Amino acid sequence: MKKLFNRLSGFYAALILAAVVAITHIDVLLMPAGQYFASYNWSDLNYYINIRSFVFESLKLGVFPFWTTKILCGIPIFANSESAIFYPLNFIYFLLPVSKAINFSFVLHFFILGFSSFLWLNNKTKDKFISLITAVMCIFMSAPYLHACAAHLSNINTFCWFPFLLYFYDKSFEKKSYFYILPVSAVIAFQIFAGHLQYVYYTALVCLIYVVVFCRNRYAFVTLISSYVFSLLLTAVQLVPSLDFYFEGDRQLGEVKAFSYFSKLKYLITLFFPKYVTYTDKFFWETAVYFGTLNFFAVVTAVIYCFNKNIFKFCCAALFFYLLTFKPFADIADKIIPCFSLFRSPVKLIFFCQILMLPVLAQGIRYFLSKRLNVNKTALFCLAAVSVFVMFSFREISSFMIDLFNYKTMEIPDKYDLYNSIIYSGILMFLFAALMMLKKYKLPRIIIAAMLIMEPVVVMKTFSHKYDFKNNCNFDFYKQENFNEQTRFFFNVNLDLMSRKENVSGVYPDKILNYVKFMNYLRKEFNTENILGLLRCRYIVNGEADKIISVDDMRTKTLKRLNLMFDYKVEPDKHKIYEILEDKNFDIFNTVVLEKEPQYKPVNTENAPEYGLKILYFDENSIVFECVTSEPAIVLYTDNYTKGWKAYELTSPKKKYEVLCADYIYKAISVDKGRHVIKIEYFPRFFYQTAVVSGAAWIVWLLVFFWNLRKKLKSF
Repeated sequence: MKKLFNRLSGFYAALILAAVVAITHIDVLLMPAGQYFASYNWSDLNYYINIRSFVFESLKLGVFPFWTTKILCGIPIFANSESAIFYPLNFIYFLLPVSKAINFSFVLHFFILGFSSFLWLNNKTKDKFISLITAVMCIFMSAPYLHACAAHLSNINTFCWFPFLLYFYDKSFEKKSYFYILPVSAVIAFQIFAGHLQYVYYTALVCLIYVVVFCRNRYAFVTLISSYVFSLLLTAVQLVPSLDFYFEGDRQLGEVKAFSYFSKLKYLITLFFPKYVTYTDKFFWETAVYFGTLNFFAVVTAVIYCFNKNIFKFCCAALFFYLLTFKPFADIADKIIPCFSLFRSPVKLIFFCQILMLPVLAQGIRYFLSKRLNVNKTALFCLAAVSVFVMFSFREISSFMIDLFNYKTMEIPDKYDLYNSIIYSGILMFLFAALMMLKKYKLPRIIIAAMLIMEPVVVMKTFSHKYDFKNNCNFDFYKQENFNEQTRFFFNVNLDLMSRKENVSGVYPDKILNYVKFMNYLRKEFNTENILGLLRCRYIVNGEADKIISVDDMRTKTLKRLNLMFDYKVEPDKHKIYEILEDKNFDIFNTVVLEKEPQYKPVNTENAPEYGLKILYFDENSIVFECVTSEPAIVLYTDNYTKGWKAYELTSPKKKYEVLCADYIYKAISVDKGRHVIKIEYFPRFFYQTAVVSGAAWIVWLLVFFWNLRKKLKSF
């Protein structure tokens, strides 16, 4: 069978991997609409499901989602890289309901991870059979598989491409060719478009170390540097707006570091009991290091019996990056490596550690399945003795683990569940020791191969719980009769885009900086009448997203979406602006606070000015209104201010208005007396320029690719 597998081409190997992934995830592929794969009940799940609905339903309706007014008083959506609008494999969202698209996306990217790992390993080992087995196990390692929930889809979409890069760097090193700049730059572009920039950064860091250690020639170095430079041009249309959003966003406060997750030595127990890190910390999918109990023995065997220079290098590289997941080492790296902790959670490097251990694992599996008999029977007898001890002392081991892993605030695990896990591990170790003693026979080797594959599959599938999410997405806000909705609902716990609810505490990780600072004041006691009226918030929703407990009517008069003001104050100090707005004597409905003098200054007169204000058109990116006023005035648009907003006279586009920051967070324009038809619209800064750059870069990429392809075909 091994000889048969080794004769297979890469195409048939891909078909085998696709079949394995489909069979092991048939339950996921057949889930009805509304059910999601592998939820861990993370509070952000509601947001991530709805943002994908919002983005792709907007595109279906012909509205490019540069902006949304439905969350946090308005934020950029396209400039948030996790919207992943340009990621090519997100085409499935145009074909399927969002729940099915998310589930299919998981399965598709598990296949990509497996196939990319197979290509890299096969190039290293020249053994398709062993590479296929190892690639299957790669899919079911904890680092990729435990991220399989809708809130972490961009994680998997981004890092599944990483082994392709290792494969292409190896090929450029071996072939001494610059051709691989093209596929490498395309893969990096896919990673950037997939949306999780932290993995893009860590990928670049790991690839740099990999090329230095394993591919030291000018072809690999030039490929590494040139491909990253070229990929920046290919993705400029997404990357530049995302960076611009970053510099206007809350990450400038450095608060995200407070939510970073790091490894701890006690998490190493998850090599054998992946579940029980859940009883020590909340985010167990971030910290579990499980990749199969038998696989662990395979790595140890490779180090003992197959040790060579490459195994030493891979072990050292994996250990180096694993140490960086611990806080003391991460703090040192943050001072040495630029931007190391910029995104938070260095614990994500565990994924790269597991990938770098795959060649060592492959060597161990090859040794297990070979006919060589030079096994250490004493070590196997000791392992069998330990396994028997584990099986008969499961109660004592369970008590020790509960004492070791639980804090007073943590729920004690079900002891019978823990008992079964310990006994299972003992039986597995005993069977492994017995089969290894008989490995000169073919049947024990076949059983070992089956156990190696099935163990991580079975263990990881126990985490893939279905999650029913009633996602009542309603896109009526695109219909003209609903464009002037006046009242916001604030959710105390989660935020729901489609129900037009927002989160007053702002748990969403990327927010506009002004909005975050403003909301920080709300953590203290505040003037409800003024502040909630300013935020257009009349109701506070208490409870979970799909189980509303109560809705408290704050009975607060609120601003409208558009408001015409004839009085203003100028105050450049943000802190003082909030004090003015909160003052119970300040009239938020007739006076606006600006940070600079307006172009047309309202003048207080004894006679009340005559005016009319009417919204003519509204979508997420723009608003068109007619304003008739007998005196200069200020139009306040109660939607977040950023530098990307522009305003101009619709009947005379050359007449532009300055968009000012008003009332701390909102935007306003000043208008002269008379009749005006004005459009205020949002485009990310440099969008058109970067679109031209990216378009030209992709044209160059295609021309060079097909020129090389034609050249190769001629050589045949």
